[in-house]
Amino acid sequence: MLSFKQAIIPVITMALLILLSVLFWNAPIQVALFFEIMIIISLALFWGYKWKEIEDMLFSSFRNIGNVILILFLLGMMIALWIAVGTVPTMIYYGLKTISPKYFFILSFISTSMVSMAVGTAVGTASTIGLALISIAQTMGLNLPLAAGAIISGSYVGDRMSPVSSIAIITAHVSESGLMDMIYHMFKTAIIPYIITAFTFFIIGLTNFSNNNAAADLITLSEMLKNNFQISFWLLLPPILIIILAVFKIPTIINLALNILFSLGMGILFTNNSWSKLLNIMFRGIKQRTGITFIDNILARGGLTSMLELISLIIFAVLLGGLLEKLGVLNSIIRPFLHLIKEKIHLVAVTLFAGIVSATLGCNQFLGVFLPAKMLGENYDQMHLERKDLARAVGDSGLIFSPLIPWNVNALMMTAVLGVNTIDYLPFAFFPLLMPLSNLLVTHFEKD
Repeated sequence: MLSFKQAIIPVITMALLILLSVLFWNAPIQVALFFEIMIIISLALFWGYKWKEIEDMLFSSFRNIGNVILILFLLGMMIALWIAVGTVPTMIYYGLKTISPKYFFILSFISTSMVSMAVGTAVGTASTIGLALISIAQTMGLNLPLAAGAIISGSYVGDRMSPVSSIAIITAHVSESGLMDMIYHMFKTAIIPYIITAFTFFIIGLTNFSNNNAAADLITLSEMLKNNFQISFWLLLPPILIIILAVFKIPTIINLALNILFSLGMGILFTNNSWSKLLNIMFRGIKQRTGITFIDNILARGGLTSMLELISLIIFAVLLGGLLEKLGVLNSIIRPFLHLIKEKIHLVAVTLFAGIVSATLGCNQFLGVFLPAKMLGENYDQMHLERKDLARAVGDSGLIFSPLIPWNVNALMMTAVLGVNTIDYLPFAFFPLLMPLSNLLVTHFEKD
């Protein structure tokens, strides 16, 4: 077990390296994580760990990311096929016909929150309706980080408290809380952030577009889509299929694989592309360009190879997370503060902090839930508090904050689907940002 002074060193160095990388070096975060891994390895050797022990720590979490890497590869191939077949252009075309720029942000938030509650997965929501919405925002010339913030805010409503959400089920399990009790308890802290988020996006839309004549000529853009792509209601079947299979709890990997096969069939039926060309598009994306910026922005996305940079970041993040988890950095940082806990709101505040730190240091959503729940469960029992309070606290921190941490796997998957960097959309992801504050507020009024 590390001392507090030992444990705080990697936290400080990681923060400094990331700030240097982003603000001064203008280098990818991978570089900062690489140097941080080297620093922690050096520290571990200095603290007396053997290289074999450090090597085991480094690769301890790799068994948990094989499915994530496969999902990213499948998403890249699927998005490329959806563009080539005409699914994405069709979603954009009908979106331009039905959505006003003035109400785009609030509709994006509400619609993604409804879909995420139905399918129980933020990735599934973002890769279907979220992909369509971000493409529509790009076509309309809207602020893409703001649009991504609305989509992510809605997508993680269901990830946090849908009865069919795998991470919500895990949260209830590790917290030893009943699932439906936890979900009902979570609604209490979600109401205020949901209303504030919806109102904020509504006001932003009215403010920016009530007297704004600078929006693109949507009729002209619609005609350009018809001239360059196949447009048909039938081409909306692939995203509909993903949502239906998700509702029936078909595993994400199988869902995406089936969708790729279905989209390949649609490509043969609806386009002039050969089987060989469609397979190459799956791998590399669409290489040809028209010279029309609007069309080329659509064509530039997708393909298995488009995910390689993000996967390199995931690998570095998982190496770092394995080191920090096995060294017990979080336990060592939190332990000195446990004796200060005198009442419920103190314990909840520590849990919220532990959840965010776990998601930051562990680089994935699961550890953001698992570590604080296991570490602090007995403290809730000692204070005669219900385990649903613990479940709600980790749900309002480690679970919901994961897409806001640039090197967290959840954030990387959102970036892969939406094409917007985490740092850019973070200030506009109002719902996740408000959840810890809402939890403290509700807890304060519940304490008596």
